[in-house]
Amino acid sequence: MKERILKAKVNEKIEFEIDSRYKIDKLIKFIRLSFNDLEIRHNEYLIYFDKENIKNHKILVNALANFYLKNTKDETVYKKILLNYKKDVLVKIKKHEIVFDENALYIDVIKKSSKEFEIRFANPKKSVYDYVKGLFLFDLLDLNEYSLIVSLNDESINVMNALLNKKTIMGYKVIFKYDEEIFNRKKSFSVEGSLKEYLAKIRNALNLFNASTIYEWDKIKKEYRKLAKKYHPDLHRNKPDLIQKIYEKKFRKIKESFELLEEYRNSKTNL
Repeated sequence: MKERILKAKVNEKIEFEIDSRYKIDKLIKFIRLSFNDLEIRHNEYLIYFDKENIKNHKILVNALANFYLKNTKDETVYKKILLNYKKDVLVKIKKHEIVFDENALYIDVIKKSSKEFEIRFANPKKSVYDYVKGLFLFDLLDLNEYSLIVSLNDESINVMNALLNKKTIMGYKVIFKYDEEIFNRKKSFSVEGSLKEYLAKIRNALNLFNASTIYEWDKIKKEYRKLAKKYHPDLHRNKPDLIQKIYEKKFRKIKESFELLEEYRNSKTNL
C-alpha cells in the first residue's frame, strides 16, 4: 500500500516511523517486555541503549533494519542502521488502529515448565507488583523487579484465575496475556476473604524472620532460633512481671509464626 509510512534515519539516535497496519503487535510486545529503561509516550517508544541489555538491543535493531530493508529495498540505510546499533532507538507509530492501551499495565503469564510459570510485568507499578507478589508469596520460586517465577500447582492456578478476572489492580487498569488452556481449566474464586487473611499471616511470619519466600527455609530456621533464644521466658525470670509478660507474648508469637510456616512447608513437601 503506497499510503503506508515506513521511514528510518540515523542521527543522534536511530529513528523509525511505522504505520500500525504493518501488524507490529509482536514488535511492540518485544519492546515492552525486553527493555527496563524504556520511555513510553502516546505513540512513541524510546529505548535507551544499555550495555547490560545489549543482546536485546541488537535483536531489536536487527529486526527493525531487516523489516525496513524488506519493505523498501534500501540497502544504504539498512547498512547504516546496523553499523549504529549502539544508539538509542525511537520507534514512532502512526496508529490507524489501536494496538495498545498506553494507560494500562500489561502483564504476561507464561508457562515455563510443568512445575512453574512466570508473571512478567511489561511496565510495572510497585503497588501492583507488590499486590501480585503477595498473592503468590508462599509459592514464589524466584523474582526480580520485572517478573515473578511461581510454582505451578492447583492453588497457584486458582489464585491466577481469580487474578485474571480483575480489570483493575490498586487503581490501575491491567491487561493480561496468558495461555487459556492452563489458567482457565478451573473455576474461578475470589482472592479476598479467608485466602487473603491466610496470605497476610504467611507474609507477616516471613517478615518476622526476614525472609521473602517459604523456600528460604535455612534462613527462617536460623532467624527463628535467634529470636527464640532472645525472648525465651526462662532467660527473663528475674525481670519485672510486666517485662516478663511482654517477652512471653513475643516468644509465643515467634513460635506460632514458625509453626505456621513449618506446617505449610510440610504440606508442600508431602504432596
